[in-house]
Amino acid sequence: MASSEQQPRDECPLDLQPGEAALATLSNRDSPIAHLPPEALENLLVVTVASPERVERAVREAGGDPNDVGIVPVSASPVQYEGPCWIAERVSPSDLTGISIQFSRGERYLAEGTGWVVVEGLGTMLMYVEEAKLYRLLSHFVTRARGRRLRHVTGLVDEVVSSETLARFRELHDRSVSLK
Repeated sequence: MASSEQQPRDECPLDLQPGEAALATLSNRDSPIAHLPPEALENLLVVTVASPERVERAVREAGGDPNDVGIVPVSASPVQYEGPCWIAERVSPSDLTGISIQFSRGERYLAEGTGWVVVEGLGTMLMYVEEAKLYRLLSHFVTRARGRRLRHVTGLVDEVVSSETLARFRELHDRSVSLK
C-alpha cells in the first residue's frame, strides 16, 4: 500500500501496538470490526454473541478476507455456519470455562506480535453470568493477549451496563476509545 493510502494513526482509534488492549464503547448493534485497521483483518479471532454470518459480513464490509478470521460463537442456541471463517464449537454464554477453552484453541492460530483479538457482546453475557466472573474471564483474555503480543479489543455497548461496570472493565485495558 502506498504511504498516501495509509490511514493516519489519529484517524484509526484502534490502531494498537502489539500487546496493547483497548476498550471500545459502541452504539447498539455496532461491532469493533468495522473500526479495525486493515492489517487486523489478516489474523483475527472474534469471541462474540453475534452470528458468524454477521461477523463474516462485517469483515467483508471492512475489506477483509473471512478466511483469515476465526470465530468463537457464544450463543444459548445452536449455531450452524458453512462460510469461510474458521469457527469453534458453540459455547453457551453461561459456560465461561467453555468460552475460555474455545478461545485458547482459536488463539493458537494467531501470529505472535501481529494477531488480533476482538471480544464483543459483554452486555449479553452479563445476562447469564455474574459480573465478577466475566471480569475474570476478560482479564484472562487480555493477559494472554499481552503475553503473546497480540492486539486486543473489547467492544462494549456502554448503555447496557452500569457506570461502575464500565469503569471496572475499562481498568483492564490500556486505553478506552469511543466508536459512537
